[in-house]
Amino acid sequence: MSKAIKISLIIVGAVLTLFIAAAVALVILVDPNEYKDEIAQAVKENTGRELIFEGDIGFNFFPWLGLDVGPMALGNAPGFAPTEMVRINKAEASIQIMPLLSGNIAIGNVVLDGLTLNLTKNAKGVTNWDDLAKSEETTQEKPAEVETEKSTDTSTGSPLETLSIEGVKITNANVLYDDQQAGKKTSLGNLNLLVGEVGNATRFPFELSFDLKLDDPKIDTRPVLEGVAKFDQDAGTFEIEEMKFTALNLKLTGLFFAKAKDGATAFSGELKLAEASVKKLMKEISIEPPVTADPAALEKLSMDMKFNGTDTGVDLENMTIKLDDTTISINGSVTNFDKPAIKVIANIDDIDADRYMPPASESTDGGKTESSAQTQETAPAQEPDLSALKGQNVYAKLTIGKLKAMNLRINEILCELTLRNGVATIKPFAAKLYDGELVGHSTLNANTAVATWKEAATLKGVQAGPLLKDLVGKDHLHGATVVKYDVVGRGLTPDNIKKSITGTASFAFTDGAIMGVNIAKMLRDGWNTLKGKSATTDEPAKTDFAELLGSATLTNGHIVNKDLLMKSPLLRVTGKGWANLPKNSTDYTATVTVVGTLKGQDGASMEDLKGLPLPINVKGDLNDPKISLDTKALAEALFKGKLGQGTKDLEKNLKQKLLGGSTSTDSTTDKPTNPLGGLFKKK
Repeated sequence: MSKAIKISLIIVGAVLTLFIAAAVALVILVDPNEYKDEIAQAVKENTGRELIFEGDIGFNFFPWLGLDVGPMALGNAPGFAPTEMVRINKAEASIQIMPLLSGNIAIGNVVLDGLTLNLTKNAKGVTNWDDLAKSEETTQEKPAEVETEKSTDTSTGSPLETLSIEGVKITNANVLYDDQQAGKKTSLGNLNLLVGEVGNATRFPFELSFDLKLDDPKIDTRPVLEGVAKFDQDAGTFEIEEMKFTALNLKLTGLFFAKAKDGATAFSGELKLAEASVKKLMKEISIEPPVTADPAALEKLSMDMKFNGTDTGVDLENMTIKLDDTTISINGSVTNFDKPAIKVIANIDDIDADRYMPPASESTDGGKTESSAQTQETAPAQEPDLSALKGQNVYAKLTIGKLKAMNLRINEILCELTLRNGVATIKPFAAKLYDGELVGHSTLNANTAVATWKEAATLKGVQAGPLLKDLVGKDHLHGATVVKYDVVGRGLTPDNIKKSITGTASFAFTDGAIMGVNIAKMLRDGWNTLKGKSATTDEPAKTDFAELLGSATLTNGHIVNKDLLMKSPLLRVTGKGWANLPKNSTDYTATVTVVGTLKGQDGASMEDLKGLPLPINVKGDLNDPKISLDTKALAEALFKGKLGQGTKDLEKNLKQKLLGGSTSTDSTTDKPTNPLGGLFKKK
């Protein structure tokens, strides 16, 4: 053996002997209990808190150098209750001596029993740990200055070879947080954390459980997290397998992997949520579940998810959510956490949204519904706060195979959204419905004080009858539909939309019918009234047409139409008028011209009405307008035309049935007379 090696061994042996001797002397000669008062005084001087030792402090020795502490308590900050901020019943920690000589750290069992931690924030937002944080900052600043001035060694020192821990055992811990500013309390009680033997590249089990109680929302549950973990110091990896988490009525399983090496960080994981009831979960967090049209709705929820990421971004590889009978698939990413760009792509296979709405009977709740409506009238809706949209960079794509909403059935929905610097654009929005399709696009600008928007769309080939029947329960109009509109506006509340909407619209319906009104019967009944006959027998309340066309201009919610045209083998209808959305009123006149034979079920006809313009008025509330034939104008048209022959019976009927005036006639002349005189002169 060379002399150098011998000398090295002697030096190592001497150092080891000296270290062991010092440790033995420390344990034998030093009684830490003699320093309790000094330790308490130092804590008092630095924090202003009382540190009370109620038990002994003891040392352990070889092969473990350990410390045992009995019951002790740290006082609370002035003005806070209770008197103690921290209390422990027992604490143990130890470290193995020999591995330290080779740069390894072997820690024994770490035990902490009966920890009670009282955390409080008062009504002014001051916490009972603020003073400790300030004391720590002051303590850390001074050594840093000295080190900067005196230290000239820039070496990094020897790296840690290995780290091992026999185990961690925390039992009967309680953490209470009283947020007096928010008026909420949270407590973690009976907390237990058990960790098995931890070593490099060694799998170890862990289990964490505690009683969780919250005031708002009111929650009382015991979450449990368990699994098997492993870290590899050489590879810089950490992983969790067989992870299980249970809380409330939820059960989550999965795995996690992370790697930190050479300044780079990466992670990945999988999570699976077992089927659970949403309604039961809501009850357990003190939220009353909604009463749904389908009682079985919100009873089944499950999820599978895979993700990966780095310290700058995260990718959602796939997330599959099953809600009742609907499957939702989502993937996306967030890049550059400092200035995130978000991408989300989602697909819904088939969803009946009406299942989740309140039952129809609840909407007819007499007094409550009326009271709610009155409240809404006295307190107009406020514009939403869209400030969160500013500075965002988002792309989202949504596809839906089948959707039922408001009783409408829509298929193959495609919606693409981009959000840049406070401007949201949907282009395209496309869907197929009722034998036709809808294509449109819209823009919302949240950078103005009141949001501005614009929207354009084309609806073509849609069967109006089935659509209206499903939507409002009444098929007012039948026919294949083409509708185009291009509008702009300001604000997102119903009132602001009505007041600001401006633009153009056009429509065309072919091979259809206007339901609820039989214009031919209306004309026959008006004619029979003039002749003193009874109305015709019942007939279907509809007016068939070959095409119905028109366009409109919209200016701040005021809609004007001047070119309505309806063609049918029997009639020609033209119309013009207006509708005022803010005032919810309309005044519209449709002029009907008979071009065919008005034959009723009894075979009667009115060839005399051919070519005469007959006005039909639509007036009043937009929700329930009054539709009527202008019989006064009808009589004027008749008697100014070829039917003004001055028949005594007709004159009598007109005055009695229509005008309620005198029945006298001029019998001294055979010349035609106008029995209505100047009553029909335009004013």
